[in-house]
Amino acid sequence: MSIWFFIIPFTLAAALPGPAQGALIAQVLTRGGRSTLTFILGMVAGNSLWLVAAISGLSALALRFEAAFVIVKWLGGAYLLFIAWKLWTSAPDGIQAQAGGKRGLLAGMLLTLGNPKAVVFFGAVLPQAFDLTALSVSQIAVIVALGLAIDLGVQVAYLMVAARARAFIRSPRQMRAVNRSAAGLMAGSAALIAMRS
Repeated sequence: MSIWFFIIPFTLAAALPGPAQGALIAQVLTRGGRSTLTFILGMVAGNSLWLVAAISGLSALALRFEAAFVIVKWLGGAYLLFIAWKLWTSAPDGIQAQAGGKRGLLAGMLLTLGNPKAVVFFGAVLPQAFDLTALSVSQIAVIVALGLAIDLGVQVAYLMVAARARAFIRSPRQMRAVNRSAAGLMAGSAALIAMRS
């Protein structure tokens, strides 16, 4: 096993900003870091499911059910548009009362599960790092735990940067501007999700 052939590409892929990170930043700016944690947990859980599918050799099977992923992708995009509309039309402090909770967890999972490119990525990277036919249960557990730790660490770093930016927002006028900017970011993330095949 060459664990670095997994760690380096996965860390780089997780760190590249995409629609999920745009949605994460928008939520931190409008709702705060604490209420965004469930969204991050949903993102990480979705990626972990893709990682387990790739390790188990289910990549080809998962990609055969492309229609299911298209539905999940559109549900994730629709949810982001709903949040964007709520942000745009809310009073400056109104959206903050709605913490992430189960909705945040579901939204994060929908975003990552609706992206079958994740399983393609794992399907391409994992065989370069490991002999997938010879992995023991404990080795699989280590790979999944490592993937969880990397993904969670990267997303928490995004959260911390966005939370520091949020600290400068003080007045209702600034909050309204942030809500509208976040709405645009959410709508843009939904558009990016819709354009991805």
